[in-house]
Amino acid sequence: MKKAAIISSMTLFSVLLLASCPDFSLKYENKLPDTLEEGFFYAQNMKDKRFYPVEAEMLYEGEKCVIWAETGSGVTLGLARNIAREYDTKIRSLIVDTFGEKNFYYKLNSNTDEIYFDDILIFANWWHTGRDNGKLTILLLDIQDGYVEGTDGAYTAGYFYPGDFLSKGKIDNNNYSNGRDMIYVDTKPGLKEKPQETYATFAHELQHLVNFYTTVLIRRVNSENYLIPMDVWVNEGLSAYAEYLYLGKNPTDRWGWLHDYRSTVKTGNNFFVWGNHSDNQYAIMDDYATVYLFFRWLYLQARAVTGLQSRIFFDIGNSPYPDYRAVTEVAKKINPSWEDWETLLGTWLAANYFPKNPYGYTGDEELQKVVKVDPVAGKNILLYPGEGVYSIINNNSFTPEQSNGANPNIRYAGLAGNNGNINTSPPYNENVLLTFNANDDNSKGRETGSLTGVSSPAASPTADDSRSAAKHTGPYIIDAWDMWGRDQNKYKFPLPQ
Repeated sequence: MKKAAIISSMTLFSVLLLASCPDFSLKYENKLPDTLEEGFFYAQNMKDKRFYPVEAEMLYEGEKCVIWAETGSGVTLGLARNIAREYDTKIRSLIVDTFGEKNFYYKLNSNTDEIYFDDILIFANWWHTGRDNGKLTILLLDIQDGYVEGTDGAYTAGYFYPGDFLSKGKIDNNNYSNGRDMIYVDTKPGLKEKPQETYATFAHELQHLVNFYTTVLIRRVNSENYLIPMDVWVNEGLSAYAEYLYLGKNPTDRWGWLHDYRSTVKTGNNFFVWGNHSDNQYAIMDDYATVYLFFRWLYLQARAVTGLQSRIFFDIGNSPYPDYRAVTEVAKKINPSWEDWETLLGTWLAANYFPKNPYGYTGDEELQKVVKVDPVAGKNILLYPGEGVYSIINNNSFTPEQSNGANPNIRYAGLAGNNGNINTSPPYNENVLLTFNANDDNSKGRETGSLTGVSSPAASPTADDSRSAAKHTGPYIIDAWDMWGRDQNKYKFPLPQ
């Protein structure tokens, strides 16, 4: 293998976004310039999705990063130095060691020699600069997200924008690129009011960056040679675990949403169809809560296989599959039956009602105490793919009504907390009925599942039950993907032949 002279890949081809890309509907009276002079960056308003120019100054250069701050932000040299130190000494290594490829060769196309890289972040920087010793750009700014200071609303603590993968300047009439590997970090209320959470979000967004450039590295493309992004929930699950890695503990604002009075988890909402309950402004928090719990549960279950825990998230993030198969290909190493999405999903949903069973959150005493999704009453319920609910059987025999093939993906399981059994064949004589939609295509609609019709008692935490501490006050952190919606699936990033 030959180490070639490194040249910028962006000089080898021109990249553009096709008409099918997200329309961010720029409506500035004065158009943004096609390029910005040094000291200015394009940033995106998370609320209306328009781009706008940000003037910034370079405050500090770390070993592996350069810190820029929006003019007038009030960011001090000391704060910039601390952020650089946190990135250089902790965040970078945590993310690269867990999710990123290291010590690899990359061949851009048939006309280039193989190029060696120490790790994926050096590769990301080379993609723009043509150098293998570049540094991540970190822009500190007041992200425009509609947050009103002092309120109980949501805000974006940071974001990674895939469009920066493209050549610097105007991409088309609606999109602009800073043409560099970079992360945007919020200063208000982010760093100002919630510095630890903001650093955790920084780790979250850095995983998104690593995941995107891993897609470039793997060349996960369709027949037209366009990059295919990883499914939202898989990408978000990896980033949710990045928060755990930084904090060193379960983020309370993740699992706690299971029991918040605004939660929609007990009526089925979870991560698999990401952002599908737009009628409820807080429902997105349930997506975050459940995707974190799913990936944490998978990690805990992986300890049954020697050496798997240390590389489970690397294997998922570096899978050639962009969807649920990235997870099931790893999960089947824990349990061969988990190669099937239906079985894997059903087992995790069972764990969320009986978390202390062998199939539950074994090894995490906190989650064994706080995770339990309340049952619901009624005779039937509409469920999107991946969604599941619980209803009380009360030791009576229950057999779901036949749907005559109208709801082919609805599945049932009887759950018995005393012995850990998951019964998938009627009649169900256990304590609780699990009803779920096993469709592995999360682009599909809802189907109707049966419930037992037994009234569900109100949740009443016991004295040692930490679920009672799960009430939340804002501001709430959400990811930029959710400010943008699911538009990242519409990006088309071509690679050279």
